[in-house]
Amino acid sequence: MAVTVQQTPFVVLDEGDRIVEVGPHAESQFGPLVGSLIWDCFPGSQPLFKPYYDAARRSGEPTEFIQFYDGQVARIHACPRGDGHLDLHWSLLTRLDTLTLDGLAHSLDESLELLDEEHVGLNRNQRRKNLRVIEGGR
Repeated sequence: MAVTVQQTPFVVLDEGDRIVEVGPHAESQFGPLVGSLIWDCFPGSQPLFKPYYDAARRSGEPTEFIQFYDGQVARIHACPRGDGHLDLHWSLLTRLDTLTLDGLAHSLDESLELLDEEHVGLNRNQRRKNLRVIEGGR
């Protein structure tokens, strides 16, 4: 029996947010952009993504977030490396269907439902992190 392994696309940014490495599953979109500042390649994306990237670098901890950009909703993992570089991995969650009004309405509903579910999950995880076990008592 053959096993299929799903590879997620990845890109590596240097400390100045230049694209310095591209994984094979992102080569077609990002390969020609190596050496470019990511914000120049994707207009309007800086205020949406950079705060998360900066937070990951500051904390030294991986950061995961859901973001809508250019008609797509994706889950992004930003993993800092010791050399100031940032590994970015993502998976597409949904894409807006703009071919018909019905398709657009359906895909918007689907996107909003997905984002609501993610928001509930993030709140649940944050509450779990805040719980502390207090010893003592009976």
